[in-house]
Amino acid sequence: MKSKITPLAALAALGLAVALAACGRPVTSSATKTGPAPTAARAAGASLPLEYSRCMRAHGVPAFPNPVDGHIILSPSSGIDPNAPAVRAASAACVTYSPAGGPAATTGAPGSPATWRSLDAALKAEAAAGQFSGAVLVARDGDPVLDAGYGLADRATGTANTPATRFCIASIGKLFTAVAIGQLAEQGKLAFDAPVGDYLAGLPAAIAAHVTIGELLDMTSGLGNTVLGRANPPRTLAAMVALIGREPLAFTPGSRVSYSNDGFILLGAVVQRLSGESYAGYLARHVLGPAGMTDTGYATYQPQRVPEMAHGYALTGSTLTDISGRPQIANPSGGAYSTTGDLLKFAVAVLDHRLLSPAMTAEILTPRVNAPQPGGPAVDEFSYGFAYQRINGVTVVGHNGGTPGYAGQLDIYPATGYVAVVLTNQDNAMVPAIQRTEAILTSS
Repeated sequence: MKSKITPLAALAALGLAVALAACGRPVTSSATKTGPAPTAARAAGASLPLEYSRCMRAHGVPAFPNPVDGHIILSPSSGIDPNAPAVRAASAACVTYSPAGGPAATTGAPGSPATWRSLDAALKAEAAAGQFSGAVLVARDGDPVLDAGYGLADRATGTANTPATRFCIASIGKLFTAVAIGQLAEQGKLAFDAPVGDYLAGLPAAIAAHVTIGELLDMTSGLGNTVLGRANPPRTLAAMVALIGREPLAFTPGSRVSYSNDGFILLGAVVQRLSGESYAGYLARHVLGPAGMTDTGYATYQPQRVPEMAHGYALTGSTLTDISGRPQIANPSGGAYSTTGDLLKFAVAVLDHRLLSPAMTAEILTPRVNAPQPGGPAVDEFSYGFAYQRINGVTVVGHNGGTPGYAGQLDIYPATGYVAVVLTNQDNAMVPAIQRTEAILTSS
């Protein structure tokens, strides 16, 4: 395989490239972002109560004294990662002054029942205030310690979100494609260091001969987001591949990192070509089925027509609008719908080696390239399809995703057996929730 170098630039341009795409774009990384919160009351400059602010400042962390809604928000212009060790240490030192619902407000030892009751109460309060809507599941060794829905799946009818509610999972679906590729590699049908043209016909030489399977997986291919960056993206895999083949590479494959939905679409076409099955059929038989994921669907669909699915509420200016009548185009880069429970089943199946052998599981989870996210420390990496983070020295693997009206994240903690899943149906609601689970599960 070509040698990789540390990227010279982060993924900052991605949001502009695919901001209005169907499910498949990444959202702000929970461990590395300080972006503004969902409502005007929590916008840039929203701040902490005076006492908490003074304490945080005394411990070297800028905070802002105007109390607005009691949430701990750092100015996006500060460039400070809320999960940095210095910020966590300051939060712990200032816990006496912590406002209700803030990151330091959870009580009890990490993983204790009191901790999860506190988180549940905070999320209920945020849902009641219109700041959070979705479902959260945290489990250890497959056994839930928190499993609840918050807010409304359908505001017009008053239908509540529950643990059984389905959500668009966006780019979390890339993990299914990564596992499928790992299965084919394990069967000897492909090699990670082989060019994609060995397995997929019709691509231009620049891609076919010079982009490897591994580079498609670890986001170093030079491909971009051609398909999902269009107003009316094609709906068939063949049409998507044809469109990708007409676009030039942005950089020499292997030379740097740039998040690419197109790369995973090509990987899905490889799965289809080598298996002799449709991509959807392969997933059903070899990934979703063996994991027991009975509430997950891969199709082009309108959320409002899918049973038990949450309507997506996207921000138009400062107003949340129901966009569940818009079609979602599931593809190998993302866009399926699922539940928190099904994503837990997937994570457990990966950890238990029911989808891949221990050796292949280790191979696809091994970090390959640095992938620093905008606004945070350079601790993020990509493995073969999985995002890889070290938060407070704790390894977390998984993926996030987002599209207008929906966002989610699957965090897997291999060393402790914990899995955390947050799925939301409201713009800008996911990051604070997953930050809280990460703070709890990576605290000493």
